[in-house]
Amino acid sequence: MPHEAPGTVPGLTRRRFLGAATIGVSAAAAGVRPAAARTKPAPGLPGPGTITVTDPALLSATEAASLLQSGDMHPRELLDACLTRSAEHDGDIGAWVRIYPEMAYAAADAAAQRLSARGRNNTGAAPPLVCGLPIALKDLFAVAGLPLTASSRVLEGNIAAGDSTVWRRLRDAGMVLLGHAHTDEFAIGVATEQVGNPWNTEFSPGGSSGGSAAVLAARFAPCAAGTDTGGSLRLPASACGISAIKPTFGRCSTRGVIPLTWTRDHVGPMGRSVADAALLLSHMAGEDPDDPTTSVGPPVPADGYRIAALGGPAPLSGKRFGVHRSAVNELPAALGALFEQFLDLVRRLGGALVDISMPIFPPDLLAGDQVEMGSYHRQFTDRLDAYRPENAISVTAAVASLAIPAIDYLTAERNRLRFQHDYNRMFADNDLDAVLVPGSKVDGSRRVEIAGISVFAGITGAVGWANISGAPVVSTPAGRSAATGLPFGVQIGGRPWDEATLVEIALELQRARPDWQEAPPIAPASRVIPESHVSAPGPGPDPTNTGNVGFGHRFVPTLSTAAI
Repeated sequence: MPHEAPGTVPGLTRRRFLGAATIGVSAAAAGVRPAAARTKPAPGLPGPGTITVTDPALLSATEAASLLQSGDMHPRELLDACLTRSAEHDGDIGAWVRIYPEMAYAAADAAAQRLSARGRNNTGAAPPLVCGLPIALKDLFAVAGLPLTASSRVLEGNIAAGDSTVWRRLRDAGMVLLGHAHTDEFAIGVATEQVGNPWNTEFSPGGSSGGSAAVLAARFAPCAAGTDTGGSLRLPASACGISAIKPTFGRCSTRGVIPLTWTRDHVGPMGRSVADAALLLSHMAGEDPDDPTTSVGPPVPADGYRIAALGGPAPLSGKRFGVHRSAVNELPAALGALFEQFLDLVRRLGGALVDISMPIFPPDLLAGDQVEMGSYHRQFTDRLDAYRPENAISVTAAVASLAIPAIDYLTAERNRLRFQHDYNRMFADNDLDAVLVPGSKVDGSRRVEIAGISVFAGITGAVGWANISGAPVVSTPAGRSAATGLPFGVQIGGRPWDEATLVEIALELQRARPDWQEAPPIAPASRVIPESHVSAPGPGPDPTNTGNVGFGHRFVPTLSTAAI
């Protein structure tokens, strides 16, 4: 049965809610503002009158934000709809690890107060645009007093000691934590095999942020957060037909996030549209004294990232796009056709295309990845039997790699810097604004077929270039395969710290062709999703309540093109 919160009116639909919002005890109890006190939505959000969706769970983040900001929807109504849809449809998908209804309803009520006329008058400022929006966090993000398990039996019973920086920023902005979504165990692989792709549950949703992508595609929540060490935001975005932003390394703090490798882990937002993801990024990004890399680049735009396209007949006029041709040539026919259609769209919007070759990967990078992974997982060597069998093998090899000479690790880091300079020089030599890379090189993967494949392997997509360079990437849907019916996406990559340009490009492309609006036809499949309540935080000191010490140095993105 769907979860029903205390104080919820059974069977309350959006239209009935709006009809009761201006008078009567129900509206007063719910805390909704009367119609006379409603405000206009912030610039960039769709007008409330243009939104025709009647089931709140089906609203995009920007649509939901418009209705919340204008007073046409109460945060509890949105939360009710997300919990109900999850309970009625997550049986075959299995996207959620745990949900937190008690905590979520308290947050929704607090958001309603901030959104109310009284709340606005008390603070003298409009609440953040994400206030009242439900979100799914990948099961790597620490939330004080809640379980944190990395979707692994290894951390069974682990309780976070504090809040990850990203969650603290989102919580302070008024977001509502709905639950933790599954990851491939410890973010090691590309399958997230315990989760079914909402478009066809026999197939993988991608990994390692597969649960977060499935939550979005299935319309269980309008926002999600994930991580990307080797495509772990972008591969699930492509597989599930949603949007994601892998920011520049250091744009979002990784403090309080269980690591895979400290110098390649990127935290980023996921949404149905790039506008949804950009809205979330505006509140996730920023400096954190506990993560020094966040202070290296230029500040986040004062007004946040753009969430609406400018439009016009040729909005991409003057922009040059590099096409990673060797990756395109590897595509199966159905995906190749979709990518060529995407290139035609870029041309129609005024963009110029030029074939490019990505820099050659240094041969010894895997040694550095293994060392960093092993230095974290050595704390669990007494629990190897609790890992999935294929991951136990990977962890054992990673821990063994700690015996390699230090010079090998340092050489790998130097070669990585060389790659980053080569990447920047590619942009300069070709006068590029962005590069276009297929979001996947496989037309769907069955869950069992790719179980145990590492995110470092690059088997399912050309993705490592962005983690090695630290450069930002926006992933956008580009239609569905004629062969499998599964979604396919395109990566739009840029220069370090230039997320704003990529977001603006993707907004124009999604306005011209809104593939992100297409939703999978999901049959009812009920599930009693595990629930947890806030308890005493773990002893720490790290927010994850694990030995997450990291290294004394951090990878620092640069715009240098100097030869090394």
